[in-house]
Amino acid sequence: MKIKLWTIQNESGWNELTENGILIPREEFVEPDFKTGYEWMKSQMSNRIGKPEKTNQFPVWAWYQHFDSSKRKPDLRRSGYLPNGTVGYRIEIEKDQKDILLSDFVLWHWSLSYKDYIADSEIEANEYEKRRGNDEFEKLSKAEKNQIEKSWEKVFDMNFDLEYYTLPFQEKKIQATFWELQLEDVIKVDKFVAK
Repeated sequence: MKIKLWTIQNESGWNELTENGILIPREEFVEPDFKTGYEWMKSQMSNRIGKPEKTNQFPVWAWYQHFDSSKRKPDLRRSGYLPNGTVGYRIEIEKDQKDILLSDFVLWHWSLSYKDYIADSEIEANEYEKRRGNDEFEKLSKAEKNQIEKSWEKVFDMNFDLEYYTLPFQEKKIQATFWELQLEDVIKVDKFVAK
């Protein structure tokens, strides 16, 4: 089954896609502060949708549901997609469901920061905070780190709805990751200047 998504690319990404017929993100485009979180996402993608063709390949990011289920497409009248004044492209695509991994955009920030635990309740979160104290992630035991990383898998559960953390499916901001964007996936392109 094909899924409709939208990805935002700058001119470099768009040019690579149109010139080569394929866009494969590389490590050089990953913000250094986010590299550890991206590596975690790569391992999850490998386990859930299969390994990439190239070893140093990073995910393509897209939106399945940018605002909520009634406003799935990114609104180009808003800011924050690219640096102000940058030429960008909102690319509407279709990908096979088996080739994409959906994740809750809000919860993704727990794993992106690479330190926070996603609890099943507010009570559990408070108990965890008391147990952990101010210990930095790097100083935790391997078992504690594994417990935190295991909790992040909730980002892939589109039915995980806990008022303390997230929203029901219809109201979630849902992102999609996949290994490569091919020109044949493209349905429509809207060029814009970022605000």
